[in-house]
Amino acid sequence: MIRSSSTDHPSSPRLRRAWRPMARALAVGGMTLGLFAAPGAVSTADGAERVETADDLMIVDCLLPQKVRRLGRSASYLQPRRPIRTTAVDCRIRGGEYTQPDQANYQTSLRVWLPQAEAGEAEAQYFVGQIYERGLGTEPDYARAAAWYGKAAEQDYTPAMTNLGYLHEEGLGVEEDSVVALNWYRRAAGLSEDLVVLEEGEYDDLVAQLAAREQDVEALQREIAELRRQMAETAAESDAERQRRTTLASIVDRLEADLAERQRELDSGRQRIAALEQRIETVAARGPTPSGATTRSATLADIRFGDFHALVIGNSAYSSLPPIASAAQDARLVADLLRERYGFEVRLLLDADRFEIMSALNDLREELDSEDNLLVYYAGHGERDATGQTAYWQPVDADPRSPVNWIPNGLITEHLDLIPAKHVFVVADSVYSGLRTRSSIARLPRGMTPAERFYHIKLLTEKRARLVLSSGGPGAVGSKEPRTSSFASTFVDVLAESAESDVGVLEASTLYRKINDRLAESQRGTTDLEFATMKWARNDLADFFFVPAR
Repeated sequence: MIRSSSTDHPSSPRLRRAWRPMARALAVGGMTLGLFAAPGAVSTADGAERVETADDLMIVDCLLPQKVRRLGRSASYLQPRRPIRTTAVDCRIRGGEYTQPDQANYQTSLRVWLPQAEAGEAEAQYFVGQIYERGLGTEPDYARAAAWYGKAAEQDYTPAMTNLGYLHEEGLGVEEDSVVALNWYRRAAGLSEDLVVLEEGEYDDLVAQLAAREQDVEALQREIAELRRQMAETAAESDAERQRRTTLASIVDRLEADLAERQRELDSGRQRIAALEQRIETVAARGPTPSGATTRSATLADIRFGDFHALVIGNSAYSSLPPIASAAQDARLVADLLRERYGFEVRLLLDADRFEIMSALNDLREELDSEDNLLVYYAGHGERDATGQTAYWQPVDADPRSPVNWIPNGLITEHLDLIPAKHVFVVADSVYSGLRTRSSIARLPRGMTPAERFYHIKLLTEKRARLVLSSGGPGAVGSKEPRTSSFASTFVDVLAESAESDVGVLEASTLYRKINDRLAESQRGTTDLEFATMKWARNDLADFFFVPAR
């Protein structure tokens, strides 16, 4: 399988990675001369700041200083301040201004991004939309979020298209419309209609739900008709009869409001069924091979997938939580499999504290480039807050009585959004929060010809992906016995089998389906598995690909 070359010239990924830390150190030294060291960081001998705490690696909205530009010998002017998202220490290094992360709110974030958004910058419009969708210290304003996403989408900014599709899918701030959502997803991906396909059983489930909804509507209509009949027979002569008539009228009003809501749900369900049937017909009656996939000699070996990297974390020896002996063992199994069977460059972290995990994520931001692929595997304790909306990974130094030292999944997402790697996939034998839906992941139809499969995979490798596969639980059960978890063993088994098969490439969406099917069979029912895009990271509806090392 052909991968990105690693020749000895300045543009090779290997040399870029070797030079980037040195170049950054030189830049840091130059930019920080004469500046006071900021709190929380230590100034080195050359004037550069060294990261000392995990708080230095919090993601902030940073407003860079104005730059002076000269025209000729006499004319000069100031460029406007430019907002970026980066770490707190990087913002300080670059002389930027930011609000401490724990003080960030709706207004302070808007002050950073709104001027650029109003000036028409698509990325700034996307971030303003995200601020309104998230709320940040106030209730989310989905209507405003949709409006700003729409402005960015009109400029073909694909992450905004994805988020706008999600709002239409869920009916948040805009009319719930699965067809409109699907069209935004397709436009974001830039893919043909038959690429966003049904998951197995999705159509049958929707038909069954629609039939049940139709029965509900019919039952409500019969109940309302019977009550109206009773009202017509009730003479309004005595006080008791007048009271009964008033009561019946109140019940009818309530039932009619319920009927109207059920009717809207029924219409929406019918609309979605129609859209899915159209997709089925498109796949069944697929026409000529897409342009660019007509050559018979084109194979998956001709696709440049880029280099593959993995950060594998296994936390077993907790200081204040029950030990999980299997976590370290699972991490080693996953690391060995990725390295030996799929050619990943693996960094293995065992019994890592908060600072070590955050530092590793920050290092990846410096080391990887836009042609790389990154998998982050986590095995260890996790926890959700009381609302169920926020989840945390718990490092080995986690205090079970306080989340101060826990790592919010939202912070991990923000770091992974800034990493320049094109495809990023988190696999967590634990919880993960902040997910969208599986509808926003492009999945390859079954039964494609080799030429069609080549065409669509090649197209998806050029798109940006931020995906999560989570076991959905709080992590492995505390145990001193190093037994492999069912999630980890199934993950390893499916990948090992795929490496030996003639499929060539395994998509993350297919990996999820196979793991889910096996776990459901072994557990005699449904699973808690979650597979979706990251809610607060920029996505182009792509997939993640596992390419065996031949």
